[in-house]
Amino acid sequence: MKHALLLQTKNLVVGVTLALLPLPALAGGAVTGGATLPEQIVQEGTAVEQLGKQAQEVETQIEQYQNMVQNMVNIPPSLLGQMQGSFDQLIHLANQAQSLSTQAQNIASQFQNLNTNAASSSEMENYIQNYQQISENLSNSIDNALQQANLNPSNFATVAQAQQAVSQALQNPQSRNALLQAGAEVGQAEVGQLGQLQQTLAAQTNLQAAIAKTHLAAKNAQNEAVRELNSDLQGSGQTPTYGNPSFGWLN
Repeated sequence: MKHALLLQTKNLVVGVTLALLPLPALAGGAVTGGATLPEQIVQEGTAVEQLGKQAQEVETQIEQYQNMVQNMVNIPPSLLGQMQGSFDQLIHLANQAQSLSTQAQNIASQFQNLNTNAASSSEMENYIQNYQQISENLSNSIDNALQQANLNPSNFATVAQAQQAVSQALQNPQSRNALLQAGAEVGQAEVGQLGQLQQTLAAQTNLQAAIAKTHLAAKNAQNEAVRELNSDLQGSGQTPTYGNPSFGWLN
């Protein structure tokens, strides 16, 4: 039900907003990777949804490993490799989640710039701040989980450093169990923050759809006025006076 509603909203934004955006935006003035702003909105929502599902899957995998190896001293190399692979996915998902938060901020800023007269500046600024807060919350959650596992967050500053730190921690039973606990908590944080990102994006999308509908109604009203004027011109063959004197005495 939720997925169907989100899909309808995405379609509304694409169908309506494409017809209403200023010409510079449609010509490529507000694009990322060749995509127009409405296309960016749809791409962002789809990416967040897919990433949330992946994060949930990885979180489940790590929790299964946690239950499986908590009393094991020696881990088969094949299982170590599988755990390393799950942590690699977790690291990449965290980076992608942060990237999507930044992209959402950029999209909100672009929409604010293109609709300065339609959207409240403070309202759109709230969305930008919400995206920033989501990114900060995820970073803080990761750091807290690592610190509780007696792992130094500075050793996880880059993807390569994080992968190396994970590989080393997996070799020792005590640090391995702590790492798995931290990984499960990070996975939960990723799922939660991606859910917040999706909710915020959906609310912003609804606002953009409402603004687009208002623009469309105004455009239709203007087109109707032009149609009536053309109808009057074609019907009489003369320019209508609309109450002005005919000046027939000049003939």
